[in-house]
Amino acid sequence: MRRTTAVSLLLVMIAALIAGCDAFNPPPLPTQASIAMGLTAAAGTLNAPPPGFEQVAFPQIDLNLTNLPSYRYTFNLSFDGVYSGTQDKVQGTIEAEVFSDELGGARRVLLKATGGAFGLQADRNVEAVRLGNDYYLVDPNKVCTRPTDAANRKIADLAASSFVGGIKSATPNGVHTVKKDSAGNEIKLWDYTFVPDAVIPPTLTLSEGGKLTIASGDLWVIPAIRAVSQYTITLNVENAILEGDRQVTGRLQASYQLLETGVTYNISIPFGC
Repeated sequence: MRRTTAVSLLLVMIAALIAGCDAFNPPPLPTQASIAMGLTAAAGTLNAPPPGFEQVAFPQIDLNLTNLPSYRYTFNLSFDGVYSGTQDKVQGTIEAEVFSDELGGARRVLLKATGGAFGLQADRNVEAVRLGNDYYLVDPNKVCTRPTDAANRKIADLAASSFVGGIKSATPNGVHTVKKDSAGNEIKLWDYTFVPDAVIPPTLTLSEGGKLTIASGDLWVIPAIRAVSQYTITLNVENAILEGDRQVTGRLQASYQLLETGVTYNISIPFGC
């Protein structure tokens, strides 16, 4: 029996605005000897991370962000493959940009979804805003409402980990780099490595005879704020259900990027509300 997943329910919310999100219990991963780690374009130098970061765990990829005054990140979940047992191609993409003002209790989410892999016949674009205890939702037709049901309110509070998953354990590989934030401040990052069994995969359901393997992955951590800066994971899936009732086989890729922290965002009531 297919279990309910966070992604499937949220997509139904986008399409019909009537469903909610549930907790996700990921399927077990097959054991592999090693994982091919993704390459980064950033120039790195060999260096150990600060004490206390010899091993990290981010079971939710956006863990610890709520301890910051504000932050902005993006995530993407994309699939490219076929409907299982056929040669019919199918694709799909879910992407979001999340703005959060933890001090002011405000949040803004721009969410886009498309493709038959996620059970969609048409593109979906929604904007969700939370200001304290007040919620606003702009549907795909650009009509703004003030939802009172818990299901629609959850869109403004969705988390990247509900789509991307996370990492149970990772260790530094000695590669270190420095980048600057939007204010020109230097941020130190370390590259971490992990094995397939440490991956909490993106949300999906494996049908009978289904299989999931890790193709590649990449994890960068900012020790100063105890948060993930960048994460990508690529999976090969067979006979998986991402949404709807059709099995798919192909490549599923998830990515997450923390864009900035400590910036004051003007999160306000959407136009037309």
